[in-house]
Amino acid sequence: MTTKKPIKNSIENMTSNQELYVDAESRTNWFNLNVLAIIIVMALLCLLLNELGLFKVDRFVMIPAIVLAIIFFSTPILFRVIHDGILKKRPKYSERPFFKYLIIGCIFLGVTFLCVVLSFHSVLILALPPLIGLSYRTSKKTVILIALLSILIVPVTVYGSYYLGAVDRNFIKDIMTYEEAQDISVRVAKTSMSRLLEIGWHYAVPRLLAQVAIVAIAIGINNRNRKLIEAQSELHQQINAGMQKANEMQQKVINVLATLIEMRDVNTGEHVIRTGRYVRMIAEAMAKDGKYKDILTLDEIKNLQRAASLHDVGKISVSDTILLKPGKLTKEEFDQMKVHTTKGREIIEKTFATLEDKPLLKAAEEIALSHHEKWDGSGYPMGLKGEDIPLSARIMAVADVYDALVSVRVYKPAIRPEDAIQVMIADAGTHFDPYIMSIVEQIQDELIAEAKRPVDG
Repeated sequence: MTTKKPIKNSIENMTSNQELYVDAESRTNWFNLNVLAIIIVMALLCLLLNELGLFKVDRFVMIPAIVLAIIFFSTPILFRVIHDGILKKRPKYSERPFFKYLIIGCIFLGVTFLCVVLSFHSVLILALPPLIGLSYRTSKKTVILIALLSILIVPVTVYGSYYLGAVDRNFIKDIMTYEEAQDISVRVAKTSMSRLLEIGWHYAVPRLLAQVAIVAIAIGINNRNRKLIEAQSELHQQINAGMQKANEMQQKVINVLATLIEMRDVNTGEHVIRTGRYVRMIAEAMAKDGKYKDILTLDEIKNLQRAASLHDVGKISVSDTILLKPGKLTKEEFDQMKVHTTKGREIIEKTFATLEDKPLLKAAEEIALSHHEKWDGSGYPMGLKGEDIPLSARIMAVADVYDALVSVRVYKPAIRPEDAIQVMIADAGTHFDPYIMSIVEQIQDELIAEAKRPVDG
């Protein structure tokens, strides 16, 4: 069984610190599942060697003991494979707290069973329960409970083996014959307090001392791991705080630029807010549909919505005469208006040159430059065609035109959102990406409702 990198962010609505702890526990689960797999392989090897005569354990004891122990050890592995792998249940229970207790419980039961049945042949595996149980980040009460159970397992397995396990001459010497020991009732009848004390002193105490040492080591490792995770969490918080401040500064710059546009034309100011909403709605529907789910992640959709606010930032360079002209633009005026795309990209590039959030910068530049490109190649400024137009700009083009159609402008009245959708669907494959328009058609009721909602609503 190979180690697999746990999937992060599989549990929704979780803080960064919680994600860190869940990821650490998920990695521990994967490690311990590998340990269980190795134990199963070793158990099968021991069974084979016993069948070949290299080991001298009664096969009628060995076979059931190994098979039942393997059932205990394989339970978490099978649960993970069936529930999370084959059935693909969500959320993944192998990343839930209960799963670690399943692993711990199965290792305790499997080891106890083997040590009771096989006695001296399996004494070394007594170290597994504390090592596995204390490999997790757990509360102090849980640590104490695992430590006590790890110590208690020693006398339980020693005396359990004496009464119930395979016949072992170390236990029965001087008090009963091998044949008598085959009957459990005879073992009970011939047991004396002195014999129990002798077994405890000679067999339980040495194992207890070794087990206490192992438990102490495991607790030390547990404390070290906890401190490492806490230190990592603290560093994570500091990094997140720095990133949050940087994001706040970036958003302030975006807001300032959007405000500058609004000061030139109040319609344009409201336009950038509404188009951001449309971009988010369309991108979310596309991600849900599945075609671009690997590209349109939650973070990317947030970037697209923020970048949409800057799509017309280049209009700062366009004169009021052109920008606020109530009539149709002349060819020369329209050529000057076209420049707002390249100017917008230049402004974004210079303003955010040191921006750490490169995906946001990339989306903002693509949108500003290419949101007037058309699917058939007749747009501007570069005449890009089809999927050569960046996906972000193709989404922005739909949102931009939709809002322009449903809004009052100095040169035109508004049309009904229902009519605007139909006009745009007719332009699928010429002006707009036909796939994106198919998504728009699917969510047209939501887009229509959004167009009717106040900007500050």
